[in-house]
Amino acid sequence: MRKPVQTYYLRRLINTLVDESLTSPSLAEMVHQHLQVEWIRDRRLSQYRIFDSREVYWELSVIDAHGYTDTLYQQGLALLAIAVNGALVAPADEERARKLFPNRAFRTCPHCGQRFHSWLDYYGHYQLDHLLDNQDQAI
Repeated sequence: MRKPVQTYYLRRLINTLVDESLTSPSLAEMVHQHLQVEWIRDRRLSQYRIFDSREVYWELSVIDAHGYTDTLYQQGLALLAIAVNGALVAPADEERARKLFPNRAFRTCPHCGQRFHSWLDYYGHYQLDHLLDNQDQAI
């Protein structure tokens, strides 16, 4: 899928994907393997590619990239790699996010307010402490 997108909507999309991968399968989980994410900066265009050895799944062309810093797009790259891989995220992806967000928690749990600096810690906490709690209440 190829899609032009403005930075504002890209940020909303990435944050939505990160949050949705808590409760629904990520793209990587659906194809059963870790996916690669790259960011290509051109003079007037910035592009994210999500791919594996066989095909490119998404190409997102950021149409207003010239107005923003490279750091913003590097942070987007780190979060997008986590979002598309979900439970199959690689330690290198988590380390990249940790370096790009050095003084900020990766996510704060919406249920209990606990702060997490690691996606896998946050994911595990949510799955074990809150998702199971919600299933117990539904029974």
